Amino acid sequence: MVKQYTDYRRFRSDVPKNLFRIPITVTMEMDEWLHKLSSKMKVSDGYKLPKSYIVRSIINAMMNLDIDVDGIKSEEELEKRIIEAIKKHK
Repeated sequence: MVKQYTDYRRFRSDVPKNLFRIPITVTMEMDEWLHKLSSKMKVSDGYKLPKSYIVRSIINAMMNLDIDVDGIKSEEELEKRIIEAIKKHK
């Protein structure tokens, strides 16, 4: 029987150095989405990447967008602006 943690050893050697740990809180729905996305990767002949890799990839992708952040006062408003920036980026 192969232990599950051996899969993650492969990833630890690939982690870039100088990373900062940022504690975040997410809803159960967000956590389940990250888990399902990771599982889909494995089912489609890829690797089941850790959630932290997925979140970093999302942030890297967002860094390529021109998000208008002027006057934002809520998380919901920021989400709308991000969606607008994604639509413009296409």
